[in-house]
Amino acid sequence: MILHEIFVAPMQYAFMQRALLAAVMVGGICAVLSCFLLVKRWALLGDAVSHAVLPGVAFAYLLNLPFFLGAVITGMATALGISAVERHTRIKEDSAMGILFTGAFALGFVLISRIRSRAIDLFHILFGNVLGVSDVDLLLTAATGVLVLGVVALFYKELVLWTFDPTAASAMGVPVAALHYTLMLLLSVTIVASLQAVGIVLVVAMLITPGATAYLLADRMSRMIPLAVGVGVVSGLSGLYLSYHLNVASGPTMVLVATVLFLLAVLLGPREGVLWDAVRRRQAARRVAREDLLKQAYLADRGGGASVDLLARRLGLAPSAVLALARRAAQEGLVELRDGGVRLTSRGREQAVALVRSHRLWERYLVDRGGVPWTDVHAEAERLEHLAPRELAAELDEALGRPVRDPHGARIPRDVREPFEPVRRLMERQEGEVVDVLEVEDEDPEVLRRLSEKGVLPGIRLEVLEVREGGIRVRIDDREEHLEPDLAWAVLTAVD
Repeated sequence: MILHEIFVAPMQYAFMQRALLAAVMVGGICAVLSCFLLVKRWALLGDAVSHAVLPGVAFAYLLNLPFFLGAVITGMATALGISAVERHTRIKEDSAMGILFTGAFALGFVLISRIRSRAIDLFHILFGNVLGVSDVDLLLTAATGVLVLGVVALFYKELVLWTFDPTAASAMGVPVAALHYTLMLLLSVTIVASLQAVGIVLVVAMLITPGATAYLLADRMSRMIPLAVGVGVVSGLSGLYLSYHLNVASGPTMVLVATVLFLLAVLLGPREGVLWDAVRRRQAARRVAREDLLKQAYLADRGGGASVDLLARRLGLAPSAVLALARRAAQEGLVELRDGGVRLTSRGREQAVALVRSHRLWERYLVDRGGVPWTDVHAEAERLEHLAPRELAAELDEALGRPVRDPHGARIPRDVREPFEPVRRLMERQEGEVVDVLEVEDEDPEVLRRLSEKGVLPGIRLEVLEVREGGIRVRIDDREEHLEPDLAWAVLTAVD
């Protein structure tokens, strides 16, 4: 009963039946063109032509001619004028559109202000009145629809090629100039056919919004057009029923429905929706945080275990945040929480080794093939290790000739059972010891730059001359260097 009152009862009136047909046709025709306008970036041209038909309507009224004829002539004249200004002056296309459509719109206002007494309804011209559609208007809209759909069907491939890549279309012999003016003609007649339903001002929305909504939901023109038609038709029908039951203007209501559908696509679209994008970002952030936890837990094993406090320092997080991360990783069977520390399971260790291996291979690749200084590769490798597929590590390894160490001297692991190399920090060495620098910690570019300036690099041999609270003095070849505590702490020496 309720559905009957909502959907069927309004159709007992002839004006509603005509309005229904007009809404469906206008929604569909505008939607088809909107896809090409959007891809071609001609949305502003639709705005310009829609405003430019106003003086044509006024002239037609003054000369007692059909509105359609006057509107098409001024619409086409404006479109051609925009092209002429753009081609023969230094004025760009957007400025030419702004100048000509506002000029034409102003001329239309002036003319209508002169003939207002003759009962021409400016409000209906601007905002439409789908409830006042006549049989002649319906025939005109239907003929426009046949023309638009026929041309699009006949020249679909050429139009798609031209809208996406006009240079390639021209090189392939497609008559781009003819397509240019054909689309302008279709745009003009569509705008005129839509005037009665949504008006000059709001037809722009019907020429942009359905295509924009479909663009967010589809990746091909063949899918985009039917989606846009669906959005246009649903907007027209829903707007019509809402305007009837709420007793509000029909044209603006149709546009509002189309706008709501667009906003829903922006929020909920599976490809580019803001909501799903936020969900994907959150999931990616959680994955990166989990992977960083596994990697740092693996690296901390070299020091005898990964306590929550140690991991918090290495990850730059609060201990409570690390504990929450570890609990989630434990639920996935990647770590175990024991004695206040985090221990990797065999599965977690396998993932951690893969991450460390990927990181060090990327550092090697960026230095050897990319020419990036060894002091600056850590952050980029940190990003790539999370983004690149795991399978890529094998290709990097092969391309680099199976390197053993990364640019900072750290060994590139190949197996989860591979033990850590025994190392001792330079700061922990005693005076008189002669040691080989095995690797340097790579997280701080400034530390790496200072070590590089002092010649403390992986593979060199040095002698510890003096150890104090303020640092350590070493001999490298025939020269002496003073290393501040943070530098000495970052240097790992080999243990025999």
